[in-house]
Amino acid sequence: SAAFKIGDGVAEKYKLFRRANAASAAIVLKVDKDEETVVLDDEYPDMTPEDLQDELSDSAPRWILWSVKIERDDGRVQFPLLLVFFSPESCNQRQKMLYSSCTPFIAQSFDISKVHELKDLDDLTFDKLKQFHAANVTR
Repeated sequence: SAAFKIGDGVAEKYKLFRRANAASAAIVLKVDKDEETVVLDDEYPDMTPEDLQDELSDSAPRWILWSVKIERDDGRVQFPLLLVFFSPESCNQRQKMLYSSCTPFIAQSFDISKVHELKDLDDLTFDKLKQFHAANVTR
C-alpha cells in the first residue's frame, strides 16, 4: 500500500482549527498530484454544511474535517470534530481507491476514531453532522 504523508502546514492548520471551537467550520483535504501527500484543499472558518455543498465538486473525493457546535438536551455545549469522507459515485475508480486506502491514515493522523462516509453532496447538512456525532457518542 502507498505510504502517505501529511503535507507541510496541515498539522499546524489543524491545531489552530481544533482550538477555535467554531460553531460551523471546515478544513477540506485532498491528495496532492504526487498521490502520496495529503494537502489542504481549502479552509472555511465560518460556513454551514449546506453552503459548503456549493464549494465542493460533486465528482472529486475529499476529506472534510468539521467543527460543529452541538447543544445537548441538558444544556451543555460541545464542539465535536467530525471526519467526513466524501466519496462521490461519479469519480473514477482509481481515485476512489486512492482516497479509500488513505482514509485510515487521515483518521489516525488527526486522532479521530470514526470516519463518516458521504456519497452525495446533498447529504452534507447540519442534521447529518448531528447524526454523525450521535453515532460517535453511542459507540
